[in-house]
Amino acid sequence: MNNDKEILFAKFLDYLHSEQSSPEYLGEPPESANSFDPYQMVAEWTALRHELKQQGKLLHSTQDALVQALEVTRGEREQQQIRQEETQKQALGQFEQQQEKLLKDLLGILDALDRACIYWQEELEVADNTSNQDSTVQKSFWEKLKDWFSGKESQSTATPKSPTSETLSEILTSHQQGVELIRRSLLEILRQRRVVPIVAQDKPFDSQTMYAVGRELKTDVRENTVIKEVVRGYLWGDRVLREAQVIVATRVDS
Repeated sequence: MNNDKEILFAKFLDYLHSEQSSPEYLGEPPESANSFDPYQMVAEWTALRHELKQQGKLLHSTQDALVQALEVTRGEREQQQIRQEETQKQALGQFEQQQEKLLKDLLGILDALDRACIYWQEELEVADNTSNQDSTVQKSFWEKLKDWFSGKESQSTATPKSPTSETLSEILTSHQQGVELIRRSLLEILRQRRVVPIVAQDKPFDSQTMYAVGRELKTDVRENTVIKEVVRGYLWGDRVLREAQVIVATRVDS
């Protein structure tokens, strides 16, 4: 096998050393042309092949480094995205906590307005019934208010005519309507922020949205029915912002 290669190589060298006539289209060879050296050509091919191998290794090494750099960059980008998402979640959680606290504070104001409406309604009923009470009965708050309007508290000799019960009712009604207007405005603001009351009165007790603060024996009401709403509850979207505190009916004496 090696002899065949040597014979073939020898023929190749003989062909290169033989004088071959150049084709006419090549013209005359330049005078400065160096003589052909086949050994130098083989050496140059060997050097070129070695250089190509070195460049190939360098290319693979560069590609590996680039892949590693891309992996590191991808990992850093994923970590940065995770940190950014965690930061956003923390910021959103803090914002929701602050918003929840604010909404609960507003519920406290709304509770005060509810009590004020009930108070003015009860006093209005008292004022309406005052005119029908016996004059020997001890003076109520509204009778004293009439005396103050009439000047009996500040003037001992003068006895001006006291305001009529209709006038006093108008004053109380005006106060009640003013408080009710503020209450409705606050309810609308809360509704725009997805805060709505929990309907509890006369409804079956729901442990997810209600908290039973007591039970009362009732024979004419279905058991576990809410018969009184002590503190009104509210929903914030699909969350319970505040549980409704209720009294539930029972048919067994507890």
